Amino acid sequence: METLESELTCPICLELFEDPLLLPCAHSLCFNCAHRILVSHCATNEPVESINAFQCPTCRHVITLSQRGLDGLKRNVTLQNIIDRFQKASVSGPNSPSETRRERAFDANTMSSAEKVLCQFCDQDPAQDAVKTCVTCEVSYCDECLKATHPNKKPFTGHRLIEPIPDSHIRGLMCLEHEDEKVNMYCVTDDQLICALCKLVGRHRDHQVAALSERYDKLKQNLESNLTNLIKRNTELETLLAKLIQTCQHVEVNASRQEA
Repeated sequence: METLESELTCPICLELFEDPLLLPCAHSLCFNCAHRILVSHCATNEPVESINAFQCPTCRHVITLSQRGLDGLKRNVTLQNIIDRFQKASVSGPNSPSETRRERAFDANTMSSAEKVLCQFCDQDPAQDAVKTCVTCEVSYCDECLKATHPNKKPFTGHRLIEPIPDSHIRGLMCLEHEDEKVNMYCVTDDQLICALCKLVGRHRDHQVAALSERYDKLKQNLESNLTNLIKRNTELETLLAKLIQTCQHVEVNASRQEA
């Protein structure tokens, strides 16, 4: 499943493709990610429609656009169908790849039990207590609003619902260089979080990057390894201390006998 997910992952946002476009070079790209590429090439006050070409982020092949712009490119319907089936299969498993990637950063277990989460969709004042947080929508819902907004039909069957968590835990960190963009990848070269535009047109363009989940796994493994070593070292020191105490006691007993 992990290998399949990587094949279904957009090279820009590092998430599952959403409304994927089929480029002439045979690579794919989310429609919104392609639009962001065009926007990043626009000069001040220049309309996005004026951009008639961009490079494929995977192979650097120049994609020439028709007068219809991105709408002139074919939708990768086959890929979208595969993603829909993948998400449907993943949503049934508690440890699915999609859940792992999108929910690790704000595990509900890290939240203080005293923290109260209110529904963000309620018209009531005060709002009702939230019963679920939708990771996909990034919104918390009370029971009534959840039933109204998430019927058991497509596309809502692919949404991930978790125990309610505060809004501050849901919202991703924003990029320091591109204020309207969330950080969604890790720059290995500079050891910092960056957004897709940083990699595409910013100073991190030629740097080595990794998915946040990959960096998370590596840091977690390092911490667990260090913790294991510390526990082992602590046990060794406690054993050594016990032996030293025992030796001191023997010395004191022998000294008392000699004095007697």
